[in-house]
Amino acid sequence: MQTMIEQERNRFDQQRRRTYQIAGSLGILLVAFDIINLIFDQVQPLWVRLIYIGNDLALIGVSLAVIWMVTFRRGRLVTVERFTFIVFSAESLLFNGIVPPILGQTLTQLQQQTINDDIWFLLMICTLGFHLFRHRTGLIIVAGLYGVSIAIVAGQITLAGIRGIDIGPGLQALQIYGMGALFLCLIYIVSRYRSQSQRLQIEYELVETWAFIDMLTGVANRRRGEQVLVEAIAHSRRYNEPLTICLWDLDYFKRINDTYGHAEGDQVLRRVAQLAQATIRETDTIARWGGEEFCLLLPRTRQTEAEALINRLRREIMAKITLRNQPVTASFGIAEYRATDDLQSLLARADEALYVAKVSGRNRVWVAA
Repeated sequence: MQTMIEQERNRFDQQRRRTYQIAGSLGILLVAFDIINLIFDQVQPLWVRLIYIGNDLALIGVSLAVIWMVTFRRGRLVTVERFTFIVFSAESLLFNGIVPPILGQTLTQLQQQTINDDIWFLLMICTLGFHLFRHRTGLIIVAGLYGVSIAIVAGQITLAGIRGIDIGPGLQALQIYGMGALFLCLIYIVSRYRSQSQRLQIEYELVETWAFIDMLTGVANRRRGEQVLVEAIAHSRRYNEPLTICLWDLDYFKRINDTYGHAEGDQVLRRVAQLAQATIRETDTIARWGGEEFCLLLPRTRQTEAEALINRLRREIMAKITLRNQPVTASFGIAEYRATDDLQSLLARADEALYVAKVSGRNRVWVAA
């Protein structure tokens, strides 16, 4: 499960990197168009245009740096994201809010700039803020940034009203900011809903997974083993394919617990389960049946093939699992599926074979008649 979560996280990170590469490239293209417009603008003074062109060139530099960092994985992705958020937030407050009035921006120009790019740039930054920070922190940061931006616009309108200037264009710009605020509220609600849904889905998958996993050894538990066995029997019955199972347990396991303690016994069970998992094929299933007993399901496998595989497993356990230089051994009972078998009869024949292996001296493989 941990591997699956890590793979999903890596896949999501890759999607984020690709998104920033595309967004950064499009942003550079748009800023380049703005530079061209400023060059041929005959309305604003040259020194004003040079200030904005310098700012646009700085934005292109930042965008190129971000694309380079996400492409060549320079630094943690969340660090790059927060760096971008801080730079673009400062850019929005300065060159979309504070600097234009200082440079003599009129309310009509304010309205045009709001419609053209200011509001969209601000909404993009605020959306990124919802993504980067936990919901309450993100809400505070975004509300603060958006509130300051609106306050700057409201301040311009107030000063214009005091001077007797028509504030109609400014009020229209303020109305656009109000609509943007409603849009941000919708984004926040959707992001919270999606985050909650994803969290519940992950919790459900974890519960579902751990319901079928033996917590001590990490292999399937008996409930899952019986499910797989029922499906395997149905498949073998329908397609007339061979199926062999093996019930096996560790020899003198109670003596191991009594002599070395239950912690050492648990460690032996974990090591045996890991060794068995590494020995069997990908199509096989191992389940802990209870205590020191395990069940091995071998689909599309005849009894003779299963006997060879299980003998190899028996030798591996004896050679690689030891306690104070004493080998740990196991006994195995094999039963091949017959057309008259159901779940109970097949397990009963394997259990009978395991019993014979035990009473015959242990550390051996016995095949059901």
